[in-house]
Amino acid sequence: MLRLCKSFLALALLCSSGLSAALELGGTLPTLDVPSRGELVINGDKTSFVPWSSSAIRTGSPALIFHLAARMSSDAAIAPLRTRLEAAGYAPGSFQPISVVNLNDALWGTSGLVAGELAKNKRAHPEAVMVADDAGRGLARWELKPKGVAVILINAEGKISYIKQGKLSPADIDSIINKLDAEIANAERLANK
Repeated sequence: MLRLCKSFLALALLCSSGLSAALELGGTLPTLDVPSRGELVINGDKTSFVPWSSSAIRTGSPALIFHLAARMSSDAAIAPLRTRLEAAGYAPGSFQPISVVNLNDALWGTSGLVAGELAKNKRAHPEAVMVADDAGRGLARWELKPKGVAVILINAEGKISYIKQGKLSPADIDSIINKLDAEIANAERLANK
């Protein structure tokens, strides 16, 4: 009887873990609300934060979302992809670049440094949305792995077309660039119909 109960419990856990995945290819991004901290806004020399929601991601244009732990290793993990994106010279507005930084995963005493880095990146890329998630809401809501990086591509219709968690290989970066190019071309076709 005990063996039967254990088998049933293992099967139930296996089935529920497959069904509970928050991010699925072809699915929609579960809404993430970040009411405290939130989106970084720069006005002249002043920086401030306003509440942010993923419902602000508009359809009609692809969105490339980075979810990052507030650690140097996360920045290093996406640096090769960022370099490729900058070198490609995408037209402003061709896609929505969004970074959600999990401040809850910052090393003790470094959240001020992270906020400074966000402001520096926002000044360098004013079109990008920079979100400071001070309570790890994105990690929980999107069921992501802690202390790492996730890249999510949303197409013009609002569906997830690419997901990658963890270290990005050169092949992963090629895939992301190719998928992004295809989604931008698709968005342009849809806009011209």
